[in-house]
Amino acid sequence: MAAYRARAPRVALAVLAGLVALAPLGCRRGPKPAHIASVRVAGGAVSDTLRDAGLDAPALEAATLTALQAAGFKAGAGERTYRARVDVVGVRLAPPDGASSGPRVEVGVEIALEVEGDSDQSVLRDTGSGVASVAEGGPAGAFRQAVAAAARDAAEGLALGIAAEGKPLRQVLADLGSADPRVRDHAVRALAERRNPETVPALVQRLEDADADVVQRAVGALAQIGDPRAVPALIELAQRADPDLAARVVRVIGDLGGPDAEGYLLTVESGHSDRRVRRAARDALRDLRAHVTGTAMNRDR
Repeated sequence: MAAYRARAPRVALAVLAGLVALAPLGCRRGPKPAHIASVRVAGGAVSDTLRDAGLDAPALEAATLTALQAAGFKAGAGERTYRARVDVVGVRLAPPDGASSGPRVEVGVEIALEVEGDSDQSVLRDTGSGVASVAEGGPAGAFRQAVAAAARDAAEGLALGIAAEGKPLRQVLADLGSADPRVRDHAVRALAERRNPETVPALVQRLEDADADVVQRAVGALAQIGDPRAVPALIELAQRADPDLAARVVRVIGDLGGPDAEGYLLTVESGHSDRRVRRAARDALRDLRAHVTGTAMNRDR
């Protein structure tokens, strides 16, 4: 299976905040805990390697439910009930990380949540990573430990995501400055869903985030909001980004439009060193001009 990209470590206090947001609050008023009605394994998630380690579909489902419950979710039906899908997105045996240590098992697990009984709802998903050394428990034990750790990581991320969805705007904006990259990531996701133009300046600042995932998430959020004020900052990002990210940003610049977009796209189309970025600029320029022409024609009718 393809290798996965490990996430940065999280700050314990930030994770605790996410768990508190999901947990019952006694006499205090707060959000109701989210419930998990069912857990199922995605097709193709169980490889021969995992089966040899005793991780068949029921075992993966049980590990996922355990991780979700540890993150504050409740089993069964409730006011907010989800069905969960678990997928193993990366498995590999890594070399030792020191002279005296043995090989390590690395596993990536994605958990996706869908609202029970409503197929039109958007899917909330998070990917976690787990690492375990092959020691006394042998490879099978290491795989089980790594899967459990990866499931916990993903479940904690989902808890943070649901907590962010229920926060008022000022708290979500405050989360953009968290020391924990996952908290920042979920804050950007929440702002993308709200599509409030007032959040554009705060999201523009995340284009300089130290975490690459947060940067890419901010690009997507700005694209969803659709405010041309973000174009100058996106141009700066594209100029320093690698070709893959630059090509994506160039397309977003074309979608947003505005006074700076067309001139920049013309420059990139004719002068960028990477063919993929030039092609993205050409396509974005074509779509931008078509949009401008269509808008003018509708205005003249």
